[in-house]
Amino acid sequence: MIEGYDYRISWVAPEYEHREHSADWYWALGIISVSLAVAFVIVGNMLLSVIILIGMGSLLFYAKHPPQIIKCELSKKGVRAGKTLYTWESLESFWVLDGYEDEKEIHNPKLLITSKKPLMPHIVIPLDELTMQEVHQAMAHMLHEEHQVEPLPDRLMRKIGF
Repeated sequence: MIEGYDYRISWVAPEYEHREHSADWYWALGIISVSLAVAFVIVGNMLLSVIILIGMGSLLFYAKHPPQIIKCELSKKGVRAGKTLYTWESLESFWVLDGYEDEKEIHNPKLLITSKKPLMPHIVIPLDELTMQEVHQAMAHMLHEEHQVEPLPDRLMRKIGF
């Protein structure tokens, strides 16, 4: 971290990439979750059955509602995404993942940060094309740049349509 380096970069972005889902997608998710819940009731694991139903209900609710627009900011204090501030002392490295387009979808640019905290080792913050270079330059002054890929849970959620 460079002492005396003063800047403030801010941008707004949706908290996650929202996808519209067809009625078939909701039916498939419902059938899979109810089938799993029934299977666990049959084998005598009622608690896991209830957890699956509550989890799927939460995911369905989450998928239905559009994302909030959050304000993101880099400053001398750290990286802010919405109401959460990640101080520079709690962060280890970063990588700016460029946006790209494949045959199925468009992937927006993201700021990938590795945290020193064991319960939340990866932080993914959406970027826009306008601030991507500026954010990269500022982050390079504060943290070590290290190649990273999008975390597995994020990739899995995108594959199943979230």
